[in-house]
Amino acid sequence: MARKGLVLVLEEVELQELYRIILDEDEEAALLFLQKHLKGKILQALEGGCKVMIEVPGRGKVLQVHRPLE
Repeated sequence: MARKGLVLVLEEVELQELYRIILDEDEEAALLFLQKHLKGKILQALEGGCKVMIEVPGRGKVLQVHRPLE
């Protein structure tokens, strides 16, 4: 079985939310966080597609281009 990678890019406020969830051992919030931030990415990875992520220096934006795997 081929290995698939997954990259999760979070803003500072999202990192703080995740840290709070870990400290509080908040299972319900953890599930909601995973559904919000990972569900779509996991489905894409399982469907065989990938996204090329390019960070644009000085703009604070990330461009995403969907490319099917060959």
